[in-house]
Amino acid sequence: MNYQILLLQLLPEAVLVFTALVLLGVSVGVESKRSRPVTPRLTIGIATAGIVLAFVALLREPAQAGSGTPLVAMDLLARVGKGLALALGLLAVWLPPARGESRNVGEFHALMLFALAGLLLAAGTNHLLFLFVSLELASLSLYLLVGFPRTAKAAEASMKYFLFGAVSAAFMWFGLSLLYGFSQSAMLPVIGAKLGADPGSLLAMAGLLMFLAGIGFKLAAAPFHYWAPDVYQGGPATSVALVSAASKLVGIVVLVRVLSLGFQAAAGSADWGNMTAGWSLWLAVLAAVSMIFGNLLALAQTSMRRLLAYSAVANTGYLLTAVVANGSKSSGAALFHVVVYGLATLGALAVTAAVERERGDDRITSFAGLIHRSPFQAVCLLVFLASLAGIPPLAGFFGKFAIFSSVLAESTREGNPGLVWLVGLGAVLSAASLYYYLTVIKQAFVFQSGQSDSGRLPASHALCIGVAALALVLLGLCPTMISASIARAVGSLMP
Repeated sequence: MNYQILLLQLLPEAVLVFTALVLLGVSVGVESKRSRPVTPRLTIGIATAGIVLAFVALLREPAQAGSGTPLVAMDLLARVGKGLALALGLLAVWLPPARGESRNVGEFHALMLFALAGLLLAAGTNHLLFLFVSLELASLSLYLLVGFPRTAKAAEASMKYFLFGAVSAAFMWFGLSLLYGFSQSAMLPVIGAKLGADPGSLLAMAGLLMFLAGIGFKLAAAPFHYWAPDVYQGGPATSVALVSAASKLVGIVVLVRVLSLGFQAAAGSADWGNMTAGWSLWLAVLAAVSMIFGNLLALAQTSMRRLLAYSAVANTGYLLTAVVANGSKSSGAALFHVVVYGLATLGALAVTAAVERERGDDRITSFAGLIHRSPFQAVCLLVFLASLAGIPPLAGFFGKFAIFSSVLAESTREGNPGLVWLVGLGAVLSAASLYYYLTVIKQAFVFQSGQSDSGRLPASHALCIGVAALALVLLGLCPTMISASIARAVGSLMP
């Protein structure tokens, strides 16, 4: 084991953990001397510095995969996934806690960095036990972040998140034990080689099915999504932003890595008229159910946060559609779209948090007249929701188009319609989603409100909204800014 290279490979995570400890020390030190808590501005600044330093450390990491230890994989997919997770995590940190959530902000942002460190570790490993521990580090931090305000609503959301998470972790852990019993190894390449020699092993299939159930919870795929509406509505907007953006991104990275390296021999087929048992068929069912449930239930929502929660379920369906195709282009399209989705949802949550601070609730009717109260927030909200709806020329359109076109290209063959049924379902439901997104836009731009002006946003809050909206516009005009790197990363894993 080369400890020097190992230290360099884990340096981004080490920087995040060290910064979290600094935040805890500063919080305790300032409170003991001044008898009052630290300000969010100070903790956001320290957390921002830590994330930027972690990104710099990531750029300086050695490119050799597994050169330090087999537990850490520093292939191109890991580097790209970690970089994108840090970018989304930075935007989430910039979203300041609300007034009632601003007590103990040092501990709050320290937990955010611990969660981000766990997500980075999960994105860069081929070892299933190390992957499980990393995901649980992130999950435990997120459970605490959701219940941090100590209100009844936040406590209920945190408890539901924890209970569902504990059950999913048990399923995942039991599935991993079955996979270890089958292969006598926790390394994905070894499992893949053993499965290639015995592709019909019931033990391996049972383990994979339980593992996918655990990942389905992380991604909020139906029917594992029941925690999402309560967490999105009851948790702090800052915590929910981290869950919806960085956590979902890493979940897709993990799913692509695990299925590509360990379970290609058990893919099966979800092609129309040629369906065979395997993870492609299982994920196709999850994708269809998620798209149907997410879009139809979003139509009935009067709460903006719950609407975004069901939008998250629907978008998980689109992402799983790309993974089902089992190709490098479609998997790359899934990673591009999850970044775009994360930016749009994070920005919409930031605007929702601003409206909640001003109006006291997150009802869709509270957005009435937003264009008159705050043109900046209204225009940015238009960008976010239009991108989620897939309206050109914003990045959300290119994300969905890349998914559907790549899936059709990689699945359809002469005389075989492939995944046309799943793509057609996704396209129809994506068009139906226009209704509930346009309902919010109509409230913001058409209806009037009694107030003529909104309060001034904190600088970091406005920066979070503005950067997310600008990124969606730029990625819509030039999607190759990140799609080319993502395509190379996925291609290096599954040519």
